[in-house]
Amino acid sequence: MCWFRRLMVCSLIACLLLTSCLSLQPPSPIWPAGVPPRNAAIASAPITLEVWLAADYINTPPIQALIHDFQAAYPNITIKTKDDILWENMRKEVEFAITQGEPPDVAHNHAFAMGAQGLAEQVDDLWHVWNAEQDFMPGAMEDVLWKEHYYGVPLDINALFTIYNKRLFREADLPPLSATWTFDDLSVIAPRLTKPDGSQYALALSASGWTITGLINAAGGDLLTERNGRVTATLDDPHVRSILQLYHTMSLKDQHATLPPPIERQTDHPVALFQNGKVAMFFSGPWDLARLRQEAPNMMDDVGTAPLPRGRSPMAGGSVQGGGSLFIPRGARNREAAFEFMKWAVSDPYAKRMAVELGRYPVRTELYEDPALQSDPLLRPFYDQLKRARPYKLEAYVQANDTWKNVVKSTFDPSMDLNQVLDQAQVELQQEIDEVEQAVSGSGKP
Repeated sequence: MCWFRRLMVCSLIACLLLTSCLSLQPPSPIWPAGVPPRNAAIASAPITLEVWLAADYINTPPIQALIHDFQAAYPNITIKTKDDILWENMRKEVEFAITQGEPPDVAHNHAFAMGAQGLAEQVDDLWHVWNAEQDFMPGAMEDVLWKEHYYGVPLDINALFTIYNKRLFREADLPPLSATWTFDDLSVIAPRLTKPDGSQYALALSASGWTITGLINAAGGDLLTERNGRVTATLDDPHVRSILQLYHTMSLKDQHATLPPPIERQTDHPVALFQNGKVAMFFSGPWDLARLRQEAPNMMDDVGTAPLPRGRSPMAGGSVQGGGSLFIPRGARNREAAFEFMKWAVSDPYAKRMAVELGRYPVRTELYEDPALQSDPLLRPFYDQLKRARPYKLEAYVQANDTWKNVVKSTFDPSMDLNQVLDQAQVELQQEIDEVEQAVSGSGKP
């Protein structure tokens, strides 16, 4: 029986050693490829991370995969989400949560604007440790920088361009749009793409301040400039006036373009009209190409793309930059875990899926070398516009941005006096911008 006792003793020792090892080294998940390395500082204590992304992002497969994988990699972290916040309502939702002392840990908008409005935590120290600025497109970094400080991590980037129906152009005996088409060309082709009975219009217009700013940039103008160190409103720029007049004339006088719906969210109406063959063109971004592929795959052979029409100015040919970023709302409790989640969100597995599946394009330069992002000819005008797109910086100034939105809405008023509206708005915008800038310099804080 001695051999039996020795066997039992050895087995007992082996069990004790195994138990000891298991207690000292908890099981680690299989680490996903292409994501940031494990951050030991957030890997032990229980954390509940509240993440608010816009409603048209949060429940998509790429974002759900991100949330699942992050929790699997960090079993101590539980992610809670809200799935009913529209992009345009995010600022108000975050602001209210901050006033209640219950801010989320991660939110979604333009981080530079949230920093300017005092709603986002500064994250210079976390960027310094990460040391990844050089990996990002310069335009994408502008979405998180305010007064030379970082307020978030860029998530995706886009630019406005033209989407049109090649079949309707053929039926009107018109050639496809060229890469150098102009606003003069638009005035010529619009009557030929419009049917007198109202069954078809040349263009779907949007009352979005961001969209019309893209056309102003394409004409060679802008809404803001810096003169002698002062941020200056430029609603007196002739290009601003000409684009607003174009909107007014096409929609109300000539009736070659549809009137936008009187609602806050302007992005759904143009693409719906386009799918139904009611309009020959609309101005949008790559997300609507992805939407058309999902909702109207049978019409994709007739879909064409082009840059925005150009103005005559040497500065013409631009666009407006869009996209968004993730930020940490002021007072959030889990700052480091939130930033780690944001780093994961822009890593390869999720950034590539967002581009291919959602039309939400990456902010890291190297991802544009991926053949999957280079093979679609419909995206060439987007890539071209992205090089010359300018950020919509007016969004940093809440009251001034609201004033501009009201100007755009008034464009569709038949009784509008354009010169009077712009002269008054120029004064109001400048006062509102000056107040923000003076408050920043007076506080000594960005």
